Amino acid sequence: MDMSHNSIVLPDKTVRLASTFYPPFVAVIEGFLSHKECDQLISSAEGNMRDSRVVSPVDGTFAEHDARTSKSHGFQRGATPLITTIENRIAALLHWPVVHGEGLQVLKYGKGQEYRPHYDFFDPKNANYQKNIGKGGQRVGTLLMYLSDVEAGGGTNFPKINLEVRPKKGMALYFANTKFDGSIEPLSLHAGMPVNKGTKFLATKWLRANPYVS
Repeated sequence: MDMSHNSIVLPDKTVRLASTFYPPFVAVIEGFLSHKECDQLISSAEGNMRDSRVVSPVDGTFAEHDARTSKSHGFQRGATPLITTIENRIAALLHWPVVHGEGLQVLKYGKGQEYRPHYDFFDPKNANYQKNIGKGGQRVGTLLMYLSDVEAGGGTNFPKINLEVRPKKGMALYFANTKFDGSIEPLSLHAGMPVNKGTKFLATKWLRANPYVS
């Protein structure tokens, strides 16, 4: 990501770098998705959503957990022409190959729903660390794309650095889960704050250190 200018020219559109923070590296990008693209993503996912899951520290599988109370639906890479367009846009923004990304996940948070403070990286101290990184290495970065405005609540909070980003339709939030040397970044602890009024739709893209195989 070229931070020398506030506008970032991508192959298919120009976006605006609204703010950055370090450490950890956090960037807010306005206008990353059009409102039409947001609506299309929601429409393609909403009828297939189920309770969201997390990676279990016990056996490395995906499991439901009361810390994450949203609904979600995951897409394979390149599942639709729109997703291919978005994945190519992400790759151009972050200078990170499409094949290093996990499939895009669309989430829905209703009133009171949240994702309590957590890390996206895989902790080397966990017993299943090697299994978790076996499909593509460490999760080095996360890109969140806000698909809707929220009337109250629903921000993305980084409690260790006293930073909170409020949802705005079409805006993207990138943050690094690892330091420049590849080690995990403890300051990347983050939470999806409870929605107090309205509904929050969000799309998540996790970036791996190596090519990802689902």
